[in-house]
Amino acid sequence: MFEQTCSKHHHFDSACSRFAANHSLAEVARAAGIGEQVLRNKLNPAQPHQLTARELVAIYHATEGDETLFDGLLLECDLTAVAIPKAERAPSLPHQAIDLNAKIASIGQRALELTDRGRITRSERNTLVSVATSAMGSLAILIHDIEARFQAVPTLACASDILMQTMTM
Repeated sequence: MFEQTCSKHHHFDSACSRFAANHSLAEVARAAGIGEQVLRNKLNPAQPHQLTARELVAIYHATEGDETLFDGLLLECDLTAVAIPKAERAPSLPHQAIDLNAKIASIGQRALELTDRGRITRSERNTLVSVATSAMGSLAILIHDIEARFQAVPTLACASDILMQTMTM
């Protein structure tokens, strides 16, 4: 009989351990309507219990949008998801593009620093992934705003952009 000795889901296992380290599992379990020990077992890759899709959604809402578990799950499939930030948007498309460019430059700078050092800690990796995910969210907002602006009434949108740009000069 086959017995699995090691997990084949490294991204999800890592996400589960990061999630458990960053949250009070008792509070999350209570808010999600899951037993505390059951949640601990389901986040432990050594246990046979596994989270269901409904439990993942309940945990996501109980933690007010912590997407760590979803990110790990999707990475197992070589996919990624982008949470669209609820923060205020930049006043114009050029401002959004410049902000996005600054975030991406920051990622490049960190990557160069870490490459020069030759090793990266788990905390540094998590920070870099977090910054990259934030940049992807900004890119998603920029794409959405471009689609909305130029698909609805393209001529009017272009005219208003030109007017706004000339007024600031």
